[in-house]
Amino acid sequence: MESLERFTPKKIDEIYGQDHLLGPGRPLRNMISSGRMHSCIIYGPPGTGKTSLLKIIKSRIVGEVYHISASTTPVTTLKKIVQRAKELARYGKKTLLLLDEIHNVKRNDQRIFLEPLEKNYIVLVATTTESPSHYVIDPLLSRMRVFYFKKLSEEALVKVLKRALRILGKELDEESLHAIASLSDGDARKALISLINVIEGGEAEKKDVFTKKEHYNLISAFIKSVRGSDPDAAIYYLARMLELGEDPRFIARRLVILASEDIGLADRMALPIAVAAAQAVEMVGLPEAEINLAHATLYLALAPKSNSAYMALKRAKEAASKPSEVPKHLKNLPDSGYKYPHDYGGWVEQRYLPENVEGPFYVSSSQDIKSWLQERKK
Repeated sequence: MESLERFTPKKIDEIYGQDHLLGPGRPLRNMISSGRMHSCIIYGPPGTGKTSLLKIIKSRIVGEVYHISASTTPVTTLKKIVQRAKELARYGKKTLLLLDEIHNVKRNDQRIFLEPLEKNYIVLVATTTESPSHYVIDPLLSRMRVFYFKKLSEEALVKVLKRALRILGKELDEESLHAIASLSDGDARKALISLINVIEGGEAEKKDVFTKKEHYNLISAFIKSVRGSDPDAAIYYLARMLELGEDPRFIARRLVILASEDIGLADRMALPIAVAAAQAVEMVGLPEAEINLAHATLYLALAPKSNSAYMALKRAKEAASKPSEVPKHLKNLPDSGYKYPHDYGGWVEQRYLPENVEGPFYVSSSQDIKSWLQERKK
């Protein structure tokens, strides 16, 4: 297979889909263009251009520059780089360390960067696919700015593919390019691998791409029909998937997810029925398990809908990404001041969220248990 290295962007303008950071006049582009780098973390999903950007930065900077991956570099090497940078600092020279996958550096070992950044003899530009607030220690994070790379849109991926075709001197129709892009989940690396497979595999490989696209189109239509409370459309798309030989376990998993994401507290039987259908698929197998899938599909399509559980988790995760201390009366301490609800008839007024965290995260919908909550608070 063709090496992907050949398609690595050589200029900032060849990194597509990150205009919020790399467009004209944007902060990260200005920093790179001026040659005055500041310590930062570039955080985002795989295949969005993070490592490619580090290579571009390295090509532009004159001086002591290291570009390494934390997944393959022992901490002893990192310590040697820090020591070398300290020695160069005596002569007024600064070191640029480009570090891929900083989340692979153990939290304790990340402390070796604190003094170099504090005394400004190392500029650390790191990448990660994991949340910096969870994988980078707070003292280090406070010394670095975080830039977020977005998952690539279908339009951005098509640009990536067209650039690759120009490099290869090949052509491919627009429909195939969009099919590849739509299947690549915002990941340029996946898209390029699929493109090479299509070019090398010819019509058979191209047909496989469209078969996969149809798979995703059908499951998307199925989920949206259940969410939209259309039992006829839901059962139709279920039948189409089964006729095409879709794995019934895949369908069952989607129903289990949908039961909590789109129905949730509006009908507390939705999740047990979806889980029971998934278990029935394992126990019974096809063709009889098709009836279990039909049962669950129609139940979920006809059930009242609420995404309050999904949205509550989303809001809570956003708040949880910032550090906060558990209130003293909730800690596992003797005489903490905790009020035991059963001593007060089952409910007592006291704060459970940390002081710097404010809700509400759960916002009930008309389909939820709003009246029960209001009664409880009374």
